[in-house]
Amino acid sequence: MSESWGGEVVRGRAAEVLREGLPAAAPVGEVLLGTLRSAQRELALGVLAGMQVGELADADVEAGLVAVASAQELLVRARLRLACEVARRGLHVGSGFGLADWLQIRCPELEAPVVRDLARLADASREGVHAPLVDAVLDGGMPIARAARIHRATEGIRGALTPAQHQDAVQLLTETGTDEVFGDKDVQRVIDEVVRRCMPEREHEDRALAQRGLRDLHESSPAGGSLRRMILTFGDDADYEAVRAIITSPLAAPASLQEQQATGQPETRTPGQRRYDAFMTVLTRGVAGTQGQPATPKATLIVTMDLEALRRQVGTSSADGAPGAGATLEGASIAASVIRRLACEAEIIPMVLGGPSEIVDQGRARRLVTPGQRLQLAVRDRGCTIPGCTVPATWCDAHHVVHWARVGRSDLSNYALACPRHHTFVHEHDHSATIDEFGVRWHLR
Repeated sequence: MSESWGGEVVRGRAAEVLREGLPAAAPVGEVLLGTLRSAQRELALGVLAGMQVGELADADVEAGLVAVASAQELLVRARLRLACEVARRGLHVGSGFGLADWLQIRCPELEAPVVRDLARLADASREGVHAPLVDAVLDGGMPIARAARIHRATEGIRGALTPAQHQDAVQLLTETGTDEVFGDKDVQRVIDEVVRRCMPEREHEDRALAQRGLRDLHESSPAGGSLRRMILTFGDDADYEAVRAIITSPLAAPASLQEQQATGQPETRTPGQRRYDAFMTVLTRGVAGTQGQPATPKATLIVTMDLEALRRQVGTSSADGAPGAGATLEGASIAASVIRRLACEAEIIPMVLGGPSEIVDQGRARRLVTPGQRLQLAVRDRGCTIPGCTVPATWCDAHHVVHWARVGRSDLSNYALACPRHHTFVHEHDHSATIDEFGVRWHLR
């Protein structure tokens, strides 16, 4: 146990400060409990006064929040100090409870993750190698959650390090975690880099394999089944990042002001609802999409360009001197030389609009959009055709402007791309559109 937070200091100058107003010979326990009870009474008065917050000046409201935060920080540090002593003495052992459960019973106001972090650091305090980390929290230089994260990381690589190397890792991460320049993301990047460098490749593989074995998806529907819920546990970091990329993508962004003005629909979705909509957009696109739908995976490149330019010998140009180039679904230009290089490792889908090999008008023969039509719609509309919407063609539905149920034809001249949210919107409000050589123009009212 580090001397900076051991019993000797409490019995020293700190005890002298705490004894103010108490008998000179008061024991440390009486000092501690008496002071905390006094603080509790003062806080109770503060809570009562806080009921009159409507009468406070603006500066007092702000100062009150700062004061509450300071008081909370002191209490957190006091709780950790006491929890460390519980771990040192083993007060929980005879109760039949683990340290976290023992603390949870006595700190019922804390959420379970907070209690687990508290128990982790308290248990870590029994080893001198972790003293800098625990001291950093007790000195007010690091939040408990960050310190617990660092402890988990250093313990995870401990078996691959010598004791001296492990101590250096603890010291390095502690210094990083207490540096005011670094935020949580910065600290996490340093932690990840230390783990990557210290953990042998075989252990990385073993951990990935073990993590893979934990993958799980099960239903957990609350409220007697009236609500539907599924819980997904990722068994692979790549899977997690793929889903996270979806729920943090533009698909989950709030509707733009231009989009709201064009549709007359204010953005009322919560962040969680937007993430849900984004996830379902990608999921339904993969499940319900027709064959050939431009899902644009990493290994597929859809370009519109002159096939002759693609086949042309490197360094030559067409008869009229124009260099070969193509365009992506988003409209970006790509030089033919770049496309040739990508062709070595990606599937190239050249688009020839109106080519004889593809039937683009099918009348009433089929209801669903064909693969060829999907590709041509992607090139024509680029994305959702509702003004102001930026959802790319990849995630859009092919909407019948004149509904198929109303004898609308399944032709390109009757299709318009719309993102799932706006697809629902135009159906709900029965909006129509005009499609001509200039594109799709919606008649929103």
